[in-house]
Amino acid sequence: MGAAGEAVVEAWDRLIVLAERIGPDDWQRPTPCPDADVAGLVSHVAGPSAWLRPPPAGADSLVAGLRTARAAQVSHIAAPSGATGQQIQLTRGERALRASCADLWVHGYDLTTGLGEDVDLDDSSATLAQACAYLLAITPQLVASRVGGDATAGLRVALHGAIEHDGVLTVRDGRGRWSADGTAGARHQVSGTPAAFLLLLSGRGDPHDLRDRGALEWSGTHGEAFVRQARLLSA
Repeated sequence: MGAAGEAVVEAWDRLIVLAERIGPDDWQRPTPCPDADVAGLVSHVAGPSAWLRPPPAGADSLVAGLRTARAAQVSHIAAPSGATGQQIQLTRGERALRASCADLWVHGYDLTTGLGEDVDLDDSSATLAQACAYLLAITPQLVASRVGGDATAGLRVALHGAIEHDGVLTVRDGRGRWSADGTAGARHQVSGTPAAFLLLLSGRGDPHDLRDRGALEWSGTHGEAFVRQARLLSA
């Protein structure tokens, strides 16, 4: 099992520990996940079949559903790959695992917030590192298509913590990419912790709140456009 697979397991374990702390009065609490209370969020992550009875009577079924979903994904990760096209399969598999890290980390944030607990914006977990590696790989093209190249070209993005990244978004012929050139003295910038970056792009974090908490900074019109419009993930 590689680093991405281990990070997925870590994410599941953290989520299950959180779920085990849910009290009888917590199931109807709202969460940042759109249209989902705590019970709906846990059911969404575990799969619809986990919700056999509404909580609190079915609380054990919901948490058990998380454990079942964890076991199924861990078994899939541990399964040997076929020899044909193995390198391509591993590359695609790693990308999928990193996407799972992003999904599980965000829903861990949803559950933590729903339970009224504080979220560590300086999180340095392997799950967050893999999640951000996934997002950074898709950010240039998605931003070019959704925000617009003119609005983001020449934007420096710097992350420090669970993952280190410092690059400039460039757009040419409608295609976005990262460049190491132009980071020094860039007028348009976004910088912050990996957690703030993931929350911003998942539509969970208000940029001004993240800035007030010291987790996010931006400057220039392109930085402003990015923090207001770059929403790459849905619930």
